[in-house]
Amino acid sequence: MTEPRLLRDIASQPESLACVLRLHAGEGRGTLRHAADVVRSAGRVVVTGIGASLYAATPFYYRLAALGLHATIVESGELLHYLRDLCKDAAVIAVSRSGESVEIAKLIPALKQLGCLMVGVTNDAGSSLARGAECALTIGSLPDEMVAIQSYTGTVLALHLLAAEVGSDFAAARDGVERLIAALPEYISASVQAISEWDRFLDPAVPIHLLARGPSSASASEGALLFGETAKAAAFGMHAASFRHGPVELVDSAFRGLIFAPPGRARSLNLALARDLVRFGGQVRVIGAPGPDAAGLQLVPAPDVGEYLAPLAEIVPVQIAALRLAQLKGITAGAFRYAPQVTRDEVTF
Repeated sequence: MTEPRLLRDIASQPESLACVLRLHAGEGRGTLRHAADVVRSAGRVVVTGIGASLYAATPFYYRLAALGLHATIVESGELLHYLRDLCKDAAVIAVSRSGESVEIAKLIPALKQLGCLMVGVTNDAGSSLARGAECALTIGSLPDEMVAIQSYTGTVLALHLLAAEVGSDFAAARDGVERLIAALPEYISASVQAISEWDRFLDPAVPIHLLARGPSSASASEGALLFGETAKAAAFGMHAASFRHGPVELVDSAFRGLIFAPPGRARSLNLALARDLVRFGGQVRVIGAPGPDAAGLQLVPAPDVGEYLAPLAEIVPVQIAALRLAQLKGITAGAFRYAPQVTRDEVTF
């Protein structure tokens, strides 16, 4: 049987991430420093993207806030049509895998009129975004077939390194990334070997709720997108705190929940939520590092890394689960029916 291209993209992530790290620690370091200077010198920073690019930028946004910067993150369509004035006197970090998404392409001249400094983060050095930005940061990941897999984690990493440069902590960040990349091949291999273990959890007729806090909010949102794109299945990514304020009422024996609980300030809260949802009758899987505090929960192990690096690893089992659900439904994983890989029109497909 031919190996699905999506599976190859998942398995190639360590190589792809190594390419990203090599670029930004080597010949791309000057551009990284330039982008960091733009961010540091700005009174305010607006981070924008759409779809997987927006979610990949979420840990970066949290990191900027932790560094004490006045940062905002806004989806590009909303920024274009409603919130453009946020960008006055701000530096804009625009993130787009292709650099050609219609909202990004329209934002470039609009933001120039406002006199904004723009840092473009894209995987295509020749794209409209790269050409239109004052500073063009190439992600440097390997290309995907359709669904953003390598380019998603590559974007998370490129922005992680940019945040480290902003915080004058690049060397320590590089060391942490190198350790994670070294651990990923075995982790991905184990996740692939365990793919059938998702069969007891997945139900094509039941939506999945993905719940997280902090930087892992990226994984909840991206995970929901993966289930939609890969398996044509309904899924919802939410902040765990928001889920407690009402949506928890939908939990019953049919409920399926994925809760991200990396080491960090909110792990105990996320584990407590998982226990409550199990107590209410739901089926729950916790994605996070093993530990005695997770005893009694159905744990999907993830490498024990800090909460800002966790999104690079904890998305892997979700990628595998989405692939498995597509297989269970008998469809080609990640084959798009309506959307092109690059959306160039706001009106029609």
